[in-house]
Amino acid sequence: MTSIKDIAKHLGVSVSTVSRALNNHPDIREETKLQVMEAIKAFNYRPNAIAKGLIQKKTFTIGLMIPEISDPFFSDLANAIEETLSEHGYQVVYGNTNRNPDKEKQFVANAIERRFDGLIVTPDNFDDEMIELLSGLQMPVVFLRRRTPAGLSMPCVDVDHYEAATVAVNYLIELGHRQIGFIGMPESSFAGNERLRGYKDVMRKHKLTPLIVAGGRTIEQGRDAMGKLYELNPHLTAVFASNDLLGIGALEWMAVHHIPVPEQISVIGFDNLQYAELHWIQLTTMGQPRKEMGTKAAQLLLQMMEDKGNIPSSELMKAELIVRRSCKPIRTT
Repeated sequence: MTSIKDIAKHLGVSVSTVSRALNNHPDIREETKLQVMEAIKAFNYRPNAIAKGLIQKKTFTIGLMIPEISDPFFSDLANAIEETLSEHGYQVVYGNTNRNPDKEKQFVANAIERRFDGLIVTPDNFDDEMIELLSGLQMPVVFLRRRTPAGLSMPCVDVDHYEAATVAVNYLIELGHRQIGFIGMPESSFAGNERLRGYKDVMRKHKLTPLIVAGGRTIEQGRDAMGKLYELNPHLTAVFASNDLLGIGALEWMAVHHIPVPEQISVIGFDNLQYAELHWIQLTTMGQPRKEMGTKAAQLLLQMMEDKGNIPSSELMKAELIVRRSCKPIRTT
């Protein structure tokens, strides 16, 4: 197997010269760098990643905590993160926690043990033990889709869920709807609570009665919640589902019960998943800029790894109203 010594001997230069050329060191002439690169190709040389890491005191490994790998929302985020980091030579290691607090803590502990260079995390649980574990880390951390807990100097990338929810509900009101129901996410969800808060505030501002049913996160839970919501108020004319899967579940329940959408009931979701734009769904929704969020999280982490003392500002992005066919103006008689 070819080594860096073989490359140096072939070129008649020192091993350190070859090493600096490989690392694009500024004190190496471009001509020398070119010669080294040509020799590497000729000898089919592959740098030893472990040795490189020891020299640079890096593992070139980033941990990405995913709360639920079956949730389609996180696929675009993860892809954008991986693309951005791979351009800078980093490998992403995934940790699917299934929203289990013990798995979340174990992932962080493993990151310490394996000497990851940084973490992008989306924890569901912020108890004292978790916050203490994060505060003791000697590596950069970026929170994604989670706000940074008090006392931690770590940036976050998220959407303004409250503002987006107000846009969604105001849109329905502008269409003439007044009997507007809400299908919620679990009480433990920060994003779900912010969307609920936005819904309540707009309804109260317009002196409308909030009609709220707890849902969850899945299509099945959306079906069940829609049935309860309709039973509580059969005069509903619109529903705001706090994520797209719940919204699709609501559409399915109405299809089974022969309630036409949007002629009788309009539905708006949140996330803009790929499912939402399917021809037979066409769900109006609040689109989160998932690719931009993932890219920004990776960029913030790169900044922190390059400048250890730098804590960049958090980024709160706007969601966009995506109008499709599941909403329409209410009929007037």
